Amino acid sequence: MEDVADVNIARVRENLSNWEDDSSPLAPLTPRERDSIIEVTAGSEWRPLPLGEEGEEGEKGGGEARQDTPDQAKHRLHDSLAALKLGEVKIESSQQFLTWFAGVEGEMCEEQDTPYRDYVNQLESHRAECHTLLAQLDEALANLQQLSSQYTSVSNKTSALHTDCEHLLAEQTRLANKADTIESKLMYFKEIDKISQKLNSPAFQVTSEGFIPLLAKIDECISYMNTNMTFQESSLYLAKYKHCLSRALGMVKTYVTKSLENATQQVIPKSGAEKPTTDNAAVLYYGKFRTNAPRIKSLMAEIEDRVENSPEYTNLLSDCHQCYFAQRNKLLGPCVTDAVAQLSQQYQRDYCSLVRSGCAFLVHVCEDEHALFHQFFSTTTPELDSFLQSLCTGLYDVLRPLIIHIDHLETLSELCNILRRGMIEEHLQNNPTQLAPLTSVVHQMLEDSQERLVYRAHIYVQTDIANFSPSPGDLAYPSKLQMMESIAESLASQRKQMHSRNASISSMSSIRSATSEEVANITGAAEERFSRVGTSPADLHGMWYPTVRRTLMCLFKLYRCVDRSIFQGVSLEALSACMQSLSRASATISKTSSPLDAQLFEIKHLLILREQMAPFQVDACLHETSLDWSKVRTAALGLVQKRGRLFSLSSNNALLEFIVEGTPQVTEQRLDSKRDLDNRLKKLCELLILTCTETLSGPITVFLAKAEVILQMNREESVKPIVLKNQPFAVPEKTGDVVSTCLKNIRTHLPNIQRSMQLYLANRDTEFILFKPVRTNVLTSFSKLSEVIAANYNEEDRTIIGCPSQEEEH
Repeated sequence: MEDVADVNIARVRENLSNWEDDSSPLAPLTPRERDSIIEVTAGSEWRPLPLGEEGEEGEKGGGEARQDTPDQAKHRLHDSLAALKLGEVKIESSQQFLTWFAGVEGEMCEEQDTPYRDYVNQLESHRAECHTLLAQLDEALANLQQLSSQYTSVSNKTSALHTDCEHLLAEQTRLANKADTIESKLMYFKEIDKISQKLNSPAFQVTSEGFIPLLAKIDECISYMNTNMTFQESSLYLAKYKHCLSRALGMVKTYVTKSLENATQQVIPKSGAEKPTTDNAAVLYYGKFRTNAPRIKSLMAEIEDRVENSPEYTNLLSDCHQCYFAQRNKLLGPCVTDAVAQLSQQYQRDYCSLVRSGCAFLVHVCEDEHALFHQFFSTTTPELDSFLQSLCTGLYDVLRPLIIHIDHLETLSELCNILRRGMIEEHLQNNPTQLAPLTSVVHQMLEDSQERLVYRAHIYVQTDIANFSPSPGDLAYPSKLQMMESIAESLASQRKQMHSRNASISSMSSIRSATSEEVANITGAAEERFSRVGTSPADLHGMWYPTVRRTLMCLFKLYRCVDRSIFQGVSLEALSACMQSLSRASATISKTSSPLDAQLFEIKHLLILREQMAPFQVDACLHETSLDWSKVRTAALGLVQKRGRLFSLSSNNALLEFIVEGTPQVTEQRLDSKRDLDNRLKKLCELLILTCTETLSGPITVFLAKAEVILQMNREESVKPIVLKNQPFAVPEKTGDVVSTCLKNIRTHLPNIQRSMQLYLANRDTEFILFKPVRTNVLTSFSKLSEVIAANYNEEDRTIIGCPSQEEEH
């Protein structure tokens, strides 16, 4: 029995181990079933084991199963053992004990297996329920599968229907778009009838509101036809639209032309009527003319915006410009001509006022015409400048004959200044756009004035400077300087007497008249001018030699009127002529007065020229390139003499020699007036120093020259030396006369030399520069004489000669 129980227990355990075997479970459970078992197991742990038939709880509980806890099982085993001790169970033999023990053990096993059997029963009931649930699930899955297949069928049919609908809608849209495209393309072909009807309507005018949209529609249709030339009959419709455009633009041209002609007829005075005055001319020529400007400008703005679209608009705009300028020229041309004629009559001799007034008048005309033009048109055209230039040319035609006959340099110079500064720099450059036509005319007048000025300057240099014939008063040097100096001294003495007289009568009269004060101021200014320390009468502008004044005046007139290169050429010519005239005057003064006065005269005026030329800041240096034809004549004569060798085949061919030897030579000559002036001034200074030296120590210089010849002979020859003091010119008495004559010359002429230098130069620095080498030369002459006397004369002879020592010389 125990073996059977053990076998059953082992089988139960094996079955339990295989219940949830991983490889081949007896009852595979789903995750949900596993969760259910775990919950049931958790709940079965606290339920009690069922009691036996004799238990009170079993009776009271109505036979409910109760599961004993391990403590209860121990208690029951303890009760059974206790009953055995108390003798309730009688065991008399080992067999009875074994029987009793087997019974107790069976009861215990039965009691222990009761929960498991109950649990097996529950599991079987659950398994039955699971089988039922699985059957229901299989039935539900079958229904779901049937529903899925039906849904798939319905969905496929619906998708096919939707696809067909989409294809139909796309086809409908495509057809609608094609219809719209055809309609939009046909619209450009249908518009021709509407446009022609409007253009043929008598009520349709340029001033109508629909005219501008009509032009835009015609441009759009023409552009479409040009873009789609492949369409059938597009060229035909293009020609029709261009015809409509020409009619529309013809209406615009007619309207603009009539408007401008009517405005001109309203402004032009009728025959027999008085011409408008200057006051109401602006109102007539501009105020009434611009009455139609707003409407015309709106039309022209549309035309100007479409110029790039079609050449018809360009031609129309050009025709409107020509019509406008023709009417303005018809109206304004005679007015400008009359105004210029009136100005020329008003300023017959005043050329500067004529140029100034004429240019100012044309400045206003150009500005007003520009303003009026932009009231009719938005963009500028070159025809406006051509029209204004034709108006400005009238002033040029009047002024040019006058300019080319002006002889005065002052007038020509002033004209150049007016045109360059007064017009170009102050007006024309500030408004270059509006005054561009007048600018070209002013530049032409300026060039004519400059050309005439340069031409007259050349003539002036030749006639009034190079060919100048001085009067005796012009060459009265130094008498005229001394006269001016005496006048200055007399003015100074009168000034002193006036001061003393005013001091004596100041107590009697404290108020001086305005006339007396003015006379006193003039006298004081003149006195101060002439008596100022370091000032010479030769420094006064009126005391300059006439050619110097004329040269500087001519250059001053040209300096700011012509270009720098032209001024350099004129200044070179003028300075050269002036220096030649000074040389001729110096030669005449040398004959009438003295060489010293002549040299100081020329030095002073050359210094004035150099000083006055410095502000011009012009390099008076020119490079002239010319051809030297001197060899051509010689080569030509040789060719004539060698006629027999003209066609010789040897190296001495006459024609070849003529080509080689007769080629003109290019020569370059550098002309520098400043360098010539400086060289001339340097040469004159050296000549002045030499003249003063000879005047003061000339006899000593002659004596030293003769003595040097004898001393040189004594040094070279081996014969008996010549005694210097035995020579007739070198005897002590003669030598003493030489020394006394030189000392007398120094006492007599030195003050005159210094006085002349002060009179002409009146500059201490210049006087010192010129006098220092004179003094050095004189001292050197006396030093050499002292050396010769000390070497060739004894003490008694030296006493007779009386040559001063070096200390006395200084």
